[in-house]
Amino acid sequence: MSKNHFARKLFLAAPLCLFAVGCGGDPMMDEAAANAAVTEAAAPAAPEDASLATSEQGVALGGTYWWGTAANGLTSTAIGTSTNRTCFLTGVQGNLKGTSWAGVGVFQYAGNWEIFVNQSNGKALSSGVQCINTATNRTPEVSWYDGQAAKLLGAVTADRRCFLTQVEAAGGFTANADYARVWNDGYNWYLGGNLGAAGGARAVCVDVPSDAGGWLWIAGNPGSFTHNLAYNPGGVACMLSGIGGNFSTSNYTDGVSIDYNSGTRYWEMTVSNSKRGWGNCVK
Repeated sequence: MSKNHFARKLFLAAPLCLFAVGCGGDPMMDEAAANAAVTEAAAPAAPEDASLATSEQGVALGGTYWWGTAANGLTSTAIGTSTNRTCFLTGVQGNLKGTSWAGVGVFQYAGNWEIFVNQSNGKALSSGVQCINTATNRTPEVSWYDGQAAKLLGAVTADRRCFLTQVEAAGGFTANADYARVWNDGYNWYLGGNLGAAGGARAVCVDVPSDAGGWLWIAGNPGSFTHNLAYNPGGVACMLSGIGGNFSTSNYTDGVSIDYNSGTRYWEMTVSNSKRGWGNCVK
């Protein structure tokens, strides 16, 4: 699929309310200059200028990336091969509200993965991505949009794990009740949700031997907090299986993100201002 075709498709502390739910079944900045930045850091920060960097997090993964911009249109950068390597969404921060379709995440192009931000409102918007070094039994990407029935991702197997790769909005993700996520019912994996206006998400599954736990965290409004997910004795990765809430603030730290804290060896999730994140970890 060409980049142009892809772009056309895209255009088609205060009191906190904390909830922790083990997942597996179905639980229920300021404005930046129009420059993009991609980093590999444990926690994203507002970009001063464009840069691409890598850093070790003490786990055997395939790369951790962040891409943020206030520039209109589709902006993306290659983050490495898609051969024996799969990349998933770990962060959505900023403003998905615009005059047309907006989206963040990762996609495959010309044998590589590309991290992207697409928007039309000139506001801060960013995407976090985690790659893992496996493509075993990787499923085709599946899209779900508001108003559709939940989409089948594949049958539950001993090793199959499914995560988000993209979220998109053209009016959706502007209410606290809006959400999109993946889940399984013990028989099949699904992608679906509930949005008050146009929007959706995409997801991919891949085989990873062990499930290291699942969590749902919800922030109060106003408010922001960071909470531990899985401890990392080595080889643990955590990615987003769902997001929800009102993503209409031009701020690179307002949203949902999963990051690795090398000082504590814990994966962490940060949520803010009534947003919620579903995170699952694998090993």
